Amino acid sequence: MTHHVSMSSLLPICTALESSEGQPAVLATLVKVVGSAYRRPGAMMLVTAEGAVVGTISGGCLESDVRAHAEQVLSAGRPSLLHYDLARDDPVWGLGMGCKADIDVLLEPLAPGALPQHLAFTRQLVRTRRYGVVATVFRAEGDTVSVGARLLLAEAPGPAGDLAAGPLREAILVAAREALERRRDAVAEHRGPWGSVEVLYRVVVPPIALFTCGGGDAPPLVRLAEQLGWHATQVQGDAQRTGLEAAPAPDERTAAVVMTHNYERDLALLGELLPSPAGYLGILGPRARTEQLLADLAARGSAPSAGQVARLHGPVGLDVGAESAEEVALAIAAEVQAFFARRPGGPLRHKQGAIHE
Repeated sequence: MTHHVSMSSLLPICTALESSEGQPAVLATLVKVVGSAYRRPGAMMLVTAEGAVVGTISGGCLESDVRAHAEQVLSAGRPSLLHYDLARDDPVWGLGMGCKADIDVLLEPLAPGALPQHLAFTRQLVRTRRYGVVATVFRAEGDTVSVGARLLLAEAPGPAGDLAAGPLREAILVAAREALERRRDAVAEHRGPWGSVEVLYRVVVPPIALFTCGGGDAPPLVRLAEQLGWHATQVQGDAQRTGLEAAPAPDERTAAVVMTHNYERDLALLGELLPSPAGYLGILGPRARTEQLLADLAARGSAPSAGQVARLHGPVGLDVGAESAEEVALAIAAEVQAFFARRPGGPLRHKQGAIHE
């Protein structure tokens, strides 16, 4: 099962930094969680010099305390690691979180000016829909390696960052490549001549790309997708063309939803989308209509394979009793999210074990 952090907070943080007019800021990154917490390692929050906050690293419980520590980090000008022992429900915090976790948060002062290298690297991966890993040292013994040192690894080209040529290079590279191959975040401790360091390996995964092929029902789904940080495209076609020729090329992180309410257009869209690399394909309408569409494709010499049919979600969406266009959008988005997270989409109260694997 893959595990990675949503990039939906990345762009607001980058925008806030670029519009800060030369003001310093502090980046708070959730780097380690042992136990049950609201957010997973990799979640980020920005605290500006004026005290404004962008993003979250918890359910709203740690933010005020992190904000107070951010002022000290700005004054000191060096990174700091905060540790919250919430497993003991320590009354010192007075947070009333109800979580049972040990949490580490890395605070880093950001100088005015250019975007930090690892954020610029991540944003470029997101924009170009490529995979990568950001490896961050958040605890270190001795003076060989600094807290906040990083290695940035994309599928191509080679590694970059502070650690790309240091004594930790090979150990970090091996672990980063493993995280990239597994598409799964990790926290690891490395021991050697440099002493002991702990490193967060955060996998950058392209956002879901959503194609909505249709008219009236599509706008609420597009709006919801954009709020989730997905790349949304409304595909507009007509009787002569599907409209897919004007859309970005689909990939394994693409969800295409056919919702035109026009039989011939749906037939043409399915004919193009079923053989495509799109990871998820959904179609609005009754099951019998979808089966007839598939039968007509076969009759026209374009019979889909069993694997292609298995990718087709029809009727599209989770069973939440949706009636309005907005409710249908919710049902579809929930199924798409569950599909790419490799989750069944059922009630959490029926799940055995932890919410986060």
